[in-house]
Amino acid sequence: MKNVSALTRRELVAYFLSPTAYVVLMVIVLLTGYIYFDFLSARREALILPVVRVTAFMLMLVAPLLTMRLFADEFQSGTIETLMTAPVTTVEVVLSKYLAALFFLLVVLVPPILYAGILYWASTRSGGAGPDAGPILAGYLGLYLLGAYFLAIGLVASSWVRSQISAAVVTVVILLMLQIPSFVIPEDAVDPLSRAIRYISYTNHFYDVFDKGILDTRHIVYFLTTSMFCVFLTTVVVTVRRWR
Repeated sequence: MKNVSALTRRELVAYFLSPTAYVVLMVIVLLTGYIYFDFLSARREALILPVVRVTAFMLMLVAPLLTMRLFADEFQSGTIETLMTAPVTTVEVVLSKYLAALFFLLVVLVPPILYAGILYWASTRSGGAGPDAGPILAGYLGLYLLGAYFLAIGLVASSWVRSQISAAVVTVVILLMLQIPSFVIPEDAVDPLSRAIRYISYTNHFYDVFDKGILDTRHIVYFLTTSMFCVFLTTVVVTVRRWR
């Protein structure tokens, strides 16, 4: 794993040299900022919940843009051959790409986090005690876990195809399909198969949980395990494609 840090730096540089990254940041800043200040000024409600939910929706749209080039571009341009002939393992390559995406996700989430600071400043300046930090921290932890999950799905999709556009489309389709169980299977279903299928939907593990400031280890474990499974699956896919 000694090569992971160098490969991760390589991927991070590629992110910050890409115009897509700055488009993503601009979209996040403008849309979440508009929603936040709409509630704070027009509706006179100092709520962080709308920002968390809007950011969650935006992550579903921007994650495919952040992951579509990770492997699809390498296969399309042929640079994957050069990369794989270097003294690195497939696991190191996959981990470095995912870690770079996770680091950039932190940058993406900086603007929404600043809104929480503005909320605290506005509350204390008006003589209030300030918002409870617990729900805010839970909400942003949930956003990061959700974003990491979306990036892991995008990582798998990017390793399947050779086109960046195809990778983005496949990622969006998968994320939309993963929402279906929460809508078609009732919450009070007792059938083990129905409950298992409903468990797969990530919406059941974020909405009305993290976005309401609730920390539950079951949902944390869900996002961690599914993300790690996607990283493992990506490693398998890249290995198979490498040896074809």
